Amino acid sequence: MKRVLLVLTLFPFFLAKAITLDEVIQTALTNNPVLKQKELDVKIQEKRVKQSRADRFGEIDIFGAFNRYEDKRILYPISPPIKPPSIVGAENQTILGVSYTVPLFTGFRLENRIKINQLGKVLKEIQYRLTKNQIIYNIKSVYIKILSLQKQKEAFLEYKKSLKKLYENVEEEVKVGKKAEVDLLKVEYDLKNVEATIEKIKNSIKSLKQALKTLSGREDLDLSNLKEIKFSKVPELKSIKSLDRFKQTQILSSIYRKKINIAKGLYYPQLFLKVSAQRNMGNDKYKDLWQISFNVKYDLFDFGKRKNQYLETVLEEKKSLLKQKDVKLKIKQYITEALNQIKTAEAQIKASKKQLELSKTVEDIEKTKYEEGISDIYHYLLAKSKKYLAESSYYKALYDKELAVSYLKYILEEYKNE
Repeated sequence: MKRVLLVLTLFPFFLAKAITLDEVIQTALTNNPVLKQKELDVKIQEKRVKQSRADRFGEIDIFGAFNRYEDKRILYPISPPIKPPSIVGAENQTILGVSYTVPLFTGFRLENRIKINQLGKVLKEIQYRLTKNQIIYNIKSVYIKILSLQKQKEAFLEYKKSLKKLYENVEEEVKVGKKAEVDLLKVEYDLKNVEATIEKIKNSIKSLKQALKTLSGREDLDLSNLKEIKFSKVPELKSIKSLDRFKQTQILSSIYRKKINIAKGLYYPQLFLKVSAQRNMGNDKYKDLWQISFNVKYDLFDFGKRKNQYLETVLEEKKSLLKQKDVKLKIKQYITEALNQIKTAEAQIKASKKQLELSKTVEDIEKTKYEEGISDIYHYLLAKSKKYLAESSYYKALYDKELAVSYLKYILEEYKNE
């Protein structure tokens, strides 16, 4: 019976399969709403490219009209020699026709608009990759923080157990007069502080798990058991010009150069070809007409509109060049920050590892002294408690380095191709 109860108790734990970091990332790539929006932005821009290409082929229109006049009107134009009997008039006239208008020359505006939309598509693709890079980094960062806090929580729980034993021991010694009341208060203070720290860690883990669900796009994601990660190596540095974050500014500059060309094209005339065919009907008579025309349009004077549009695009291009410089400097700054964070974390790992080794040595010494009757259990339990604190610091330093490495990978856009 006891075995059955034990199996039933442990059954949920067997079912709870540990979720991996890669599984969370793949869930996000499928379900994250922000990433889905960026994916749709790319498709929308593809349609804009097709629209601008279609503009070169003009438009085919069907037109029609019904006119009611106060008196009979000539049904269709006539030309000499005019024969009065052949003139047909009607009060009710219907016109049906089809026309095709195509731009022959637009001052290179159509061509530049096509190129702008093509560059816009590349820009949207870059923004999709950068968003993907950002989301994966955010997931890794939150996931690593949860693992770090869980390790710290385990260490603090052990620390709490040691403090409780220490408290009980000191309490006995206070009763027999071996310890002062203040010693008991000191242990109680540490115990309350540890309990508050554990509660804080638990709440932080809950908040981070909710953030992970939001990033994954799945509210029902089971995060009760997270699988441990493999620690990463520091990536090799890349040329800033190869990064999408920098390429994005270059594309924006190219777009503004095309807009300058469009603004210049406003000073050119526009030439259109129009072909139309129609049927005029009235009094059971009809006449088919056709027409081919070349139309020229030129804005003679626009009160400075074209000039200011040109100047605006020139200023926008200058602004984009300044943005390039700013982004380049910031990327250098972020890389330097990430490398320094890694160095700091490595130094902390080295120091906390040494502290952990020393605390274990002190614990062993105090344990031997206690077993040989040279020292009391107070010093042994205190040394044991300090070891768990050192262990917590060591795990925190390990995960802090992984966070710093992940940040550097994010700056170098390592995650966009995952």
